[in-house]
Amino acid sequence: MSARCVLTHPLHPLSQAIFARAALDGVNFLATPAACAELRLGHVPVLAAFPEALTALTDEEHLLMGREDAQVVQLLIGMESKPATGVQSRLIRLVEGYQETSPNEDEITVHLHDVLPPERGSEREAMFRRWMEAGRAGTLPDLDEQHFHWCDLSDVAAAVAGLLKHPCKDGTYHMSGRRAWTMGETWQEFDALVQRTIAGQTGKFGTEHLEARGVPSVEAVPIRDGETERVRPDLGPLHAALTDANGEGWRPKTPLRQSLMMVIAQLSEAQTS
Repeated sequence: MSARCVLTHPLHPLSQAIFARAALDGVNFLATPAACAELRLGHVPVLAAFPEALTALTDEEHLLMGREDAQVVQLLIGMESKPATGVQSRLIRLVEGYQETSPNEDEITVHLHDVLPPERGSEREAMFRRWMEAGRAGTLPDLDEQHFHWCDLSDVAAAVAGLLKHPCKDGTYHMSGRRAWTMGETWQEFDALVQRTIAGQTGKFGTEHLEARGVPSVEAVPIRDGETERVRPDLGPLHAALTDANGEGWRPKTPLRQSLMMVIAQLSEAQTS
């Protein structure tokens, strides 16, 4: 039987990205009739190829999901999200960052760290908007010692798709990139892309826009009080769960520059809309 997933927040960007990815893997999604109409408009190519990937959540479907053998997963976004009642299902909850959560033995809670592109209207998106403005003005934004473990939304969606098809043991998991990026390193990569974008828009290309740039080298991480300064989220449990699901584990594949290009596209779209 194909995996079935109820989207409790079907129009959330995370839900839409996961839908677009997991539908290709044979996951069947259920949402309210109104949400289905919106999803059909936004995902025409996917649903043209996989028309059975989306079903309206009718009274009849509710009855089917109430059976003990329903094999349904509910996808919850955020700590305040409540699962649908009367449904025999596993629960997967996605939350942002290190939010305090009450241990729940009846659900899979996945903490998402430093996902790109950032959610619209978030402080992280505002940071990149300030950076874009600084890049256009030729100035340097305020940078601090903060560091990030960037990961791309497409990699997150692929991993969650695996968990929908092969739900892991209930508990808490963390998802982030594997290497640490300082704010300065991130700014250098972002600004180089902004300058190339400006050059493309104006037609004023210089040699600095065309020369190949290597990825910043991995540095030794200083030790302070017996612990590394750049504490990465614990990816071990997630890697083990995804190894059981797909045989590969958690191996994000999207380069940071590609993720930052999507950030620039999102900011540019917001400016023109």
